[in-house]
Parts: sequence; structure tokens; C-alpha cells
Amino acid sequence: MEQRFPTSSEISGALAVLGVYAEAPSERALAEQALAVGGETVLAAVLANALFGAAIGCGMLSEGRMLESGIKPAERLSLARAQALRASGAEGPGFVGVLHWQAAQLAWPLRALKDAEEAPLGRALAACSWALVSMLQAMALAEPSGSQANEVAGAMAAAREELAAAQGHLDALDQQMTDLAGELESVIAAAHDAMRGQANGREQ
Repeated sequence: MEQRFPTSSEISGALAVLGVYAEAPSERALAEQALAVGGETVLAAVLANALFGAAIGCGMLSEGRMLESGIKPAERLSLARAQALRASGAEGPGFVGVLHWQAAQLAWPLRALKDAEEAPLGRALAACSWALVSMLQAMALAEPSGSQANEVAGAMAAAREELAAAQGHLDALDQQMTDLAGELESVIAAAHDAMRGQANGREQ
């Protein structure tokens, strides 16, 4: 069975339904956009990712409203979130591919923090998120088992490297917090000394 890919027109229609667009763009407008970004396949991917973002916002709002009742929150949340994988159309090992794609979506913005010297927590998040991507990639490559052994080993090695980096960043964060605590302690001690000095002056 030939695989069918959604068109930019269909995706933009879904965006309009979710309120991202006031109305769906015309075919002419979509053709112009496709020309600007490099073709219909590029535009469809761009719009599909926009739809994914809109669905995230819709999901957060809907879940929040659902959980306000306080009735069976875990059960209802599990029911709701299971639909994300089901609606993806993935089956069997294909679920790993969906999880890998979702992890990459999460890791992408965090990777911008990987070289932020002043933000060890951000660097740890970036490393951990990419380690997850690498491990899921290894799982995806392992289907069928043993077919891409070198690629699997490489992905796992990348995951270990990222996790080691994350540990280093967390250690740096611990050191910063220790220094911050020491600095705060000094400030408090100095304030206490000043207050005692003022009291002694009044007593004299």
C-alpha cells in the first residue's frame, strides 16, 4: 500500500481549526510560501511542526481543565496521553521511532544551552536530553536485531558521553550552590555583626 503524505493545504486547515490561523491560507498563498522555503515537502514539514506545537498548547489547556475536577487524575491523564502514540499511527517497533522523534523535539531547544558556561543546569539538561535521543536511536536501529550493530554501538557511546557530561555539569552546579551558600552565610553574618554593633552603640 502506497504511503500517503499530508499536504500543506490539509495541515494549514488543521491549524486554522485550532485557531493558529484566522482562516486557512489560499492555495496561491501556500504556493508562494512553498517557493519561499524550498518546496512543498519543506512547507508541509514546517506546517506539521507548527501543528505539533499548537497541539501541545491545546493538550496542556485541555489536560489542565480535565484535572481541575480532581477525580481520578492519574487514570484520566493516562487515558488522555495514550492517545498521542495511538494517533501517530505507529505500530509495534514503530513506537520507538515516535518516541525518538518526540525526544528530539524536546532536546532541540535545550541543545542551545550546551555551551552556556554560566548555566550548568541548562548544560546538564541539554546533555541528558541528547542522551535520551541517542538511546532511543540505538533502540530504533536495533530493529531488526543485529542489522546495524556499529550504528547501535555508536549511538550508545554517544549517550554515555552525554551522560558523563551531564554529571560534570551537575557537579559544577553543586559547587556553585555551595559557593552561593557560603556567600549568603557571610552576608547574613555581616548583617548580624552590624546589627550587634548598632545595639552595643545604643547601650553605650
